[in-house]
Amino acid sequence: MTEPIPPSGPGETTPTPQVPPPPGATRGSARTLVSGTSWSALSQFIPLFINLAMTPYIIHGLGASRYSIFLLISSFTLLLSQFDGGLGQSAMRYFTIYAGRDDRISTTRLLFSVSCVIVFFGATITLGVVAFSAGILRFFRLDEQFIPEASVLLVSLTGIVAFLLLRNLYNAVVTARNKFQVISMAVIAGHLTYAVGLVLTVQNGWGLYGVAGTMVIQQIVGTIITVPVGLRFLTRDGLRFIERDVAKDFLSYAWKVQIGGLATILTAQKDQLVAGRIVSAQQSGPFGQGTNFANQLKMVPLNALAPIQALIGSEVGAVGAAGARAKVEKLQYIWVVAVTGWCAVGIPATYVGVRAWLPESFSLTGDVAAILLVGHYFTLVHLVARTWVLVLGGASVFMRESIVMLATNVLFSVVLWFPFGIMGVVVGTSVGAFLGTVYFSFLARRVVQVRLRWFMRDVPYWQAGVAAAITAGIELLAQPHLHDGPIGLATAGLLGIPGALCYVLSTLGLTGVRDALALVKRR
Repeated sequence: MTEPIPPSGPGETTPTPQVPPPPGATRGSARTLVSGTSWSALSQFIPLFINLAMTPYIIHGLGASRYSIFLLISSFTLLLSQFDGGLGQSAMRYFTIYAGRDDRISTTRLLFSVSCVIVFFGATITLGVVAFSAGILRFFRLDEQFIPEASVLLVSLTGIVAFLLLRNLYNAVVTARNKFQVISMAVIAGHLTYAVGLVLTVQNGWGLYGVAGTMVIQQIVGTIITVPVGLRFLTRDGLRFIERDVAKDFLSYAWKVQIGGLATILTAQKDQLVAGRIVSAQQSGPFGQGTNFANQLKMVPLNALAPIQALIGSEVGAVGAAGARAKVEKLQYIWVVAVTGWCAVGIPATYVGVRAWLPESFSLTGDVAAILLVGHYFTLVHLVARTWVLVLGGASVFMRESIVMLATNVLFSVVLWFPFGIMGVVVGTSVGAFLGTVYFSFLARRVVQVRLRWFMRDVPYWQAGVAAAITAGIELLAQPHLHDGPIGLATAGLLGIPGALCYVLSTLGLTGVRDALALVKRR
């Protein structure tokens, strides 16, 4: 019987059996990170470029009202995806540790057990939305003329969420084994399907019915690619439920992740949902699009999350927490420097570029995206540290951080609403992100005994300030001369290159740049 992984409490660390790593588990962290991040980035950038080119076309083709409804329903169903008891996110932590031991029986037993529970959760959520879809839509002040097609979209996306909760377990097994290219190919193929489907929807006037059908087909395509690969790392010998002590440990971890994940997604989607309620679903588009754009920029560095999770989990599973600390601290330094530069250049470029990209009716989108990206920086900068804490069993830290982030978000959103209206609500989101990160720093040092160096010590402060100032100056000077549409957005992005180069040279130096390029070339 496989030994359970006990959770960590205050002053405790997670003891991990010291076993020899399986073949391939000792692959260098740089190689794993570069390879995984490259595949993940490819799977984001291709869809990102498609979205940037197509969004003005889709807004025009569907109409601003239908597009706003689509964004709102997407946010609502994304919120529903968190109601799985934290099982999906927790399984990823266990899969990576099992991969470090090459333990296929434990992987299969956990996947089988969690799948049974998720099927029940998914069916319950879907049936609930089917029963109350019209009432949900009317809560967001939806015009009666849109309710039939919006109901079909809402029910379809809810069914997709239930399906994805199950499929993502197989994706987690694939990711834990460092097969990032498989997930990337599935994402790219699915998004190409999505693009073709939306073009056909616009050309044929199918409205939200076409959007619903397109998204169903998109998920079928992705499933065909990933699930067969995940099955290769399972075994028939594991087709039974996990033991009671393992289940107790897993559920103790999962419920904390559930609360933390729910608080996190509420924080991320709050601005779109509040706007939908206050100004109506049809007029909430600028806030939804601003949220989505900021999230897309956040996802660029987050392409490294799956490789980071796999690397930390496998390393801890192979050599233990104390043995893995030095390697993870090096990883943290690279991460902090990278995301600091990304946000320092990205915030001013976003403000100018998005305003040029979208129609005049979406002019607030640039403001919303830039403000939210400030908050995203604080959630990004401590990601390696948070992953370390989660791998060591500190789910309570994630849960408490997320609750504090949501509570302060709501508090400052209410306070800032009175002088600034809905834009004050958006600012409150970024304030909450900052305070949540501060609280994490305090709590993690109390809960986890094998501690990493504080991530804020790795931030290159003056280099980031200079890069942001250079980018802001160039962007504001060029703003009156930018073209409309995707060309204007692309131009604003290119104008961030001088600030980015200044940042890279001031943090890495010429020697560091040459070493980094050589590493990427080798890997």
